[in-house]
Amino acid sequence: MIGFADWGMRRELAVLWQTAFHDPERIPRYFLNNIFSPGRCLVCRTAGGKLTSAFYLLPARIFAGQKIFGAHYVFAAATFPEFRSRGYMTSLLTYAALTAPGRGECFSAVVPAGKPLFGYYRANGYSDFFKVRLLTVPDGRLRRIAEGIPYGGKTLADPKKLNTLRNRCLRGCGGSLLWDSRMFYLACELSKTYGDRLVSVCSGGISAYALCRAEGEECAVLEAMAGKKSFPVLAAAILREMPAKTYRFRLPAGCGLFPGEGETVPFGMIRPLGGSLLSEVNPHFPYLGLAMD
Repeated sequence: MIGFADWGMRRELAVLWQTAFHDPERIPRYFLNNIFSPGRCLVCRTAGGKLTSAFYLLPARIFAGQKIFGAHYVFAAATFPEFRSRGYMTSLLTYAALTAPGRGECFSAVVPAGKPLFGYYRANGYSDFFKVRLLTVPDGRLRRIAEGIPYGGKTLADPKKLNTLRNRCLRGCGGSLLWDSRMFYLACELSKTYGDRLVSVCSGGISAYALCRAEGEECAVLEAMAGKKSFPVLAAAILREMPAKTYRFRLPAGCGLFPGEGETVPFGMIRPLGGSLLSEVNPHFPYLGLAMD
């Protein structure tokens, strides 16, 4: 039996989340208390009523120059171990595609959790699409960029302003996945439950941010958006708030910081829905960052 969730299912969904992803309780608790919407969670049950699989359809948009297409992002797709390889997840993906036009969605996006799953999603109508650029930067280079920049301490992040900056930075990357300001804020807040930190600069006419994760002596910069003038200020803030020996940046492949540097790799996939075509979005190094991964 396939359908949308209801508010009373949150306990079951939390158990599925923790069983599949081995996350601490605080992570599904935050998501289910703050982001969860029954009409955006598809579930599959056995004839006896036991939950087998579920995922969340987070509202998003696909950037296509002067046009924006409605889309959803498939998040936290999970099946209990005893019900895997029975076609439950495939049925959920099919149902999501069939119901998408009613929600005004033309595309479905997903970030497979590992290379083997790229093949699984291809078999379900998805194509390799989103790319990122990976670049490791020593702290000395970041210090040279920030040289002479006074860092005045933390500033209060303005989600609307930062999301506007994000959209502006991605103008040259046709086909990129965009969030509205509310989802941008919630994505950053969920990331914090994993221990990540949003380093932001929002003052003096400058807006820039980096979502950072400490990994031993390295800092993973999961997303960074800044203009040429604002990057030195952001670099100073990153060095101060997230000290590390090296910084591993995940950047848009066709634009952004350190242009022309790094290795471009596949990151996410897309599926056209309801007769939509990928050519309609004029893809140019489409980017899917802030993936809540």
